[in-house]
Amino acid sequence: MSSHERRHSDRAEPHDDHDRYTHGEATELDESAFDGGSIDRRTFLSVAAASGAALALPSTVTAEVTDGALTDIAEYVVNATPDDHEATLVLEFADADSLDAFAAEYAEPDWDIDEDDLPPKADVREEPTPAAHAYLTADELSHALEIADVEFVDFSPGANPFWKIGGAYDDRVFAEVEDARDYVSHGELAQGLKYLVDEYSDRLRMHAIGQSPGWENMFTGEDADPKDVYVAEVTKDIQDEESFAEKDKVVFSLSIHGDEPAGRVAGTRIIEEATKGEADDFEDVLDDIVIVFVFTNPDGWVVRKPQYEHPYEWYYGDQARFRYHRGNAAVGDTNRQYPTMGWVNPAYWPAEPEGTPEVRPDDPEGRGYEDMVPDALAVVEHLREYDNVEYLCDYHMMGLSESMVLNLESNAPYEQAGTHNLDEVNIRIGDGMEEHWGSPETIADDTIRASKAIYGDEYEYVPERLFDYGTIYDSLGYQITGGLLGWAGQPEEFGGLGAVTVAPELVLRDGYDFKPFMERHLETAYRISMREYAEMTAAETDATVATGGQDTAYVASDALTRSSADLPFTDESPGNGDGNGQDRATRVQRRHNTVQPGPGGSASASSGGATHSLAVRFDARGIDEGVVRLVNPGGRTVREIDLADPASGDQGHFYVPDPDEGDWSIEFDGDAAIDVEVVSLETEDEVPDPEEVLGYAQREYVVNPMQFFEDLESYFEAGAIDGLRVHDVRNGRLMRGNSGERRYDNLVISHADGVTDERYVDAVEEFVRAGGNLVVTDSGLTLLGVLDVGDAAAIGPDDVESGTMAIPNLENRDLDHTLLTDVRPIQQEIWKVSQLGYTTGNDSPVWTVDLDAFEAAGGTIAGSLGGDGDVGAGTLTVGDAEINVIGTLLPPANQRELHPFGMADYTLSFMGHTLICNALGFEQRRYVDGELVGTWGEVR
Repeated sequence: MSSHERRHSDRAEPHDDHDRYTHGEATELDESAFDGGSIDRRTFLSVAAASGAALALPSTVTAEVTDGALTDIAEYVVNATPDDHEATLVLEFADADSLDAFAAEYAEPDWDIDEDDLPPKADVREEPTPAAHAYLTADELSHALEIADVEFVDFSPGANPFWKIGGAYDDRVFAEVEDARDYVSHGELAQGLKYLVDEYSDRLRMHAIGQSPGWENMFTGEDADPKDVYVAEVTKDIQDEESFAEKDKVVFSLSIHGDEPAGRVAGTRIIEEATKGEADDFEDVLDDIVIVFVFTNPDGWVVRKPQYEHPYEWYYGDQARFRYHRGNAAVGDTNRQYPTMGWVNPAYWPAEPEGTPEVRPDDPEGRGYEDMVPDALAVVEHLREYDNVEYLCDYHMMGLSESMVLNLESNAPYEQAGTHNLDEVNIRIGDGMEEHWGSPETIADDTIRASKAIYGDEYEYVPERLFDYGTIYDSLGYQITGGLLGWAGQPEEFGGLGAVTVAPELVLRDGYDFKPFMERHLETAYRISMREYAEMTAAETDATVATGGQDTAYVASDALTRSSADLPFTDESPGNGDGNGQDRATRVQRRHNTVQPGPGGSASASSGGATHSLAVRFDARGIDEGVVRLVNPGGRTVREIDLADPASGDQGHFYVPDPDEGDWSIEFDGDAAIDVEVVSLETEDEVPDPEEVLGYAQREYVVNPMQFFEDLESYFEAGAIDGLRVHDVRNGRLMRGNSGERRYDNLVISHADGVTDERYVDAVEEFVRAGGNLVVTDSGLTLLGVLDVGDAAAIGPDDVESGTMAIPNLENRDLDHTLLTDVRPIQQEIWKVSQLGYTTGNDSPVWTVDLDAFEAAGGTIAGSLGGDGDVGAGTLTVGDAEINVIGTLLPPANQRELHPFGMADYTLSFMGHTLICNALGFEQRRYVDGELVGTWGEVR
């Protein structure tokens, strides 16, 4: 028997459920509610988060299990949780016999990863001290204390079973996935990194770069329990500061969404192995590069918070489970809060460290960015200190998809080199996964097991393919602004890192339980991903354009230029010559509502003549059925999200620029209530002042989409690009005098300037008749209505129409068409909306040609734009020459929305780059370490 005094017979009556509080409910209690207990409010909240259990208040707990071996926390966790709750405990025993007695009751010697979903109930060791890690109810712990001589018991959530006691790191710091007890805990991470730094200071550094808001802040605004945001840097000779600064860097953001843990599962193991020199797949590159791991959102990671107002989520009969949280303690989505160029949704909190206002002017609660997004502020500020960030990869997870991993091209603007580096690393990741697994069928048994465990017995999920990639919309069916990757991919002069940025999405997201049988595959997928990014960071790359010696002209126009000087509230603006600006009235209203289930449940918002936009955010995490609808004043549903779609729950927002006047409503036909926030922005000017809304002053910028051609020319192997004006064209610059010979092989027109000028139109017709190839895009399509050459002669002005789309996707595509050579099936989005100032609210400009007119003229169709199926891309002929039509490609920036951090010239996707190069008859060539690894298109 143990020498510790035990009082197992002193049991209180079981606590009633209403005496228990979840983490979220307890944060609303005053500190006085904790008087008379040995556990203070902060500790209570920490335990509730880590244990995922509804706890009784310390002052109401009469111990059922007490023993001198138990720490205060262990005793409290065991006694304050429901009777069937299995507390996560580490136990040390006085001798081997006691360990054997415990193991005989609770160990699972027949546990098999290929048969058992969850880790074994207990894990035991004999050296250096006899100990066990176990999931035990109060009755089970009481029994263990009776049958064994237990010297120490502590509450110990984490992956390494013994990280809280001596000898924990004799084998590994972060247990191999197959042997792990759970996801790595935040406290375990900190302790493990510090240990590795002490042991391997030549390879590893760690920083605590800032803190999260802390969970109490969401409810009380005080006494927050913030968590450190950790950064781990890995390279050889890491103490050599000069070498460190010069090395190229790859940054891995892990768990920016707390309920998407696969990135940190893979990252923590790579950190340990690379630090010890045991990561053969990373060892060679560490001479040349630095790998930076950022644990971006500790709040979402440390808490398993019940959704909405429900204390439990029931999935396994009577087994209650709690989920990690997507956002931090203050905002619902931490991946919408970064200072990206272009459109900024007024509902978000863009974390710009430079010029951060102490209080956000439009917030009715008087909160500032340090209150809401201190973690994002810290990440931005720290990452800006690095030189030479080549890649930044932000690891995510999703529900179910046809692909096991989807890589998302960020919204950042890329030149030719950036698009090809991004595409190449994607190809290599796909090849790496195929080399490892061969096909999804290799792990089909485990994906079926996992889908049934997560989503229900009716699911038998096997992905159709291992890997695919496209833009955010191509892959997931929605677009965002304010993403970490959008910020990091921006040019450094606009506050970004100038990095190539990608977001992998991995299937079978499970923010509840650690399932070793599936986590081992998820960890492998992301390890392959991280390896390929590291190797590409170390490689020398190049991307050229073979033109066959062709020379190209484009028609420039000042009408395409957008400048911060155009805005009514800037010092540069006409009429503001005194430098003081004008007093403009911009107002913001924020309203929080709960939409109840059933008929009549809705939230409403009114729009008047001065309403600039409506932003709607809703929280439907954990709800997998029902449709959320946005209904306009006329009663028509203008946006809807079906939560049964595995990707829909990640959207969670609607945005309506220039809404119709009247009452708008948000409706939900599901079985549970959803929380809704409506942000209404009103302004007396067409353009709202970001300083009045967000507190940030407008950054200066001058942009023009024709900068694309200036940038493209620097990648030419031969040939040139010249910018001409309308008057240059009308004065004969396309031709060599009266010889009938052309100066140029290609001409690009992307605007309507000169369409009514007969000499200009005649000059374009002369160029095409002489065999010159013409590309018309955006409002340049209006030229088709007046040209009298070849197939275009049959198209009249009424056949060309302008409109808008939510996302500029090319649909109904003929992938065999010359314009779409080497475009992959998943690719549809031509350019990415947000960093050009466009929104997700049906304001992206497109131009189309009537389908019947285009076919009657003899044109061949590559794809359509808009809901009417009209021609968005296609080819007309003029003898041996071509007129290639692209209905949206290089639109001018949209200045109507909030865009305090500047604007991009252009935001072509990789598909958009390929589309214009194909239209011009160019071949794109890619080189890695001097070797030609691929070509796209062909010289024509």
